[in-house]
Amino acid sequence: MLAMGAMLVAIGLLVDISAAGQTSSVGGAGSAFAWAQGTMFLGETALLAGISFLLGTILGAIRSGGGEVQQSLGLTVKTLRMPSTAKAFVGLMVAGVMVGMLQFIGYAVVATSSQPDTAAAFAGLGPLREVGLGLLLAGIVLALATIAKALSFQFSRVTEIISSGR
Repeated sequence: MLAMGAMLVAIGLLVDISAAGQTSSVGGAGSAFAWAQGTMFLGETALLAGISFLLGTILGAIRSGGGEVQQSLGLTVKTLRMPSTAKAFVGLMVAGVMVGMLQFIGYAVVATSSQPDTAAAFAGLGPLREVGLGLLLAGIVLALATIAKALSFQFSRVTEIISSGR
């Protein structure tokens, strides 16, 4: 996701630079700008989804690592139940990615439209992009909160093992 996101942002930038040179052609620059905006934001969506996947991997490693340590000591394995913040993180990430794809489709429709004035169509896509960005960032914040909760649980479990030996 990170590589794909970087590539999409780069492609969007190249399309945007190309569109800047087409300002004299009627409709061509507007269509190219629509493709550029949609592609760049889809790339940003993929980058943020990649960060979310990395955070999910960290959460999984914390959970499994703590269980493996307990098991290797011959103790009863105690793990943290999946917090509601983790469930909300997954939901927000999926919703943010869906909104990112939806805005790309919207910009594709605007770019391929035969209507000469696309300003009205552009007007609704900007706020849609911001909603998608907000969902992805809120999901990342919840993932970080979940990591903090998991680390706190692991710390208290290690303290319990040291103090009681079980």
